[in-house]
Amino acid sequence: MGQLAPLDQDKMAEAAHICMSHSATSLNTLTRQVIKVSPPSVKLVNSADIKNILVAFGLGSVTVQIDYKDDFHGNNLLMLKENDVKVIMDLMMGGPGTAAPGELNEMHLSCVSEVMNQMMGSSAISLTEMINKTVDINPPKATLVNAKEDVDSIDILPFPGDQMVIILSRFEAVKMFKGIMIRIFPIEETRFICDNFKTR
Repeated sequence: MGQLAPLDQDKMAEAAHICMSHSATSLNTLTRQVIKVSPPSVKLVNSADIKNILVAFGLGSVTVQIDYKDDFHGNNLLMLKENDVKVIMDLMMGGPGTAAPGELNEMHLSCVSEVMNQMMGSSAISLTEMINKTVDINPPKATLVNAKEDVDSIDILPFPGDQMVIILSRFEAVKMFKGIMIRIFPIEETRFICDNFKTR
């Protein structure tokens, strides 16, 4: 497998951090919580490795996928543990962040889908400004991941290619909830982002 040049790795990390910062602002608006974002990690992987990574991070979570429209390719996966989904929904409804007992239902999945939609909407606007190319998103798809078979049901790679760049960002509202955002780009999109990347 090839290598991602250090400068390109830094550009992808910075772009992801800027996008995640805008996503965190949206999450702050929805939950009224201060969101802390950790520095992203960037790796070049084979497409076959990605499901193993998602199994390692995603079992026992709700995973929400949003990919891109038109001729821009990539995928974004939000992973939240079930208890954190309950906390977020309670906060969005004006509560103190109490995780109600019982299994997750369609309302929980709808809630976390809207969270991802808002987060990625802000992120897409930010990415558009950084690479001077319109980036639009498709509607979110939420999946309750309890087994490897649930990961298999997610359309993780809605684009062709053997090598992918995967960027993992962690975020949290201290003592309330935490989650993971994983961004996946084929190598062609990675090159485009790096070649056109600019900040204000």
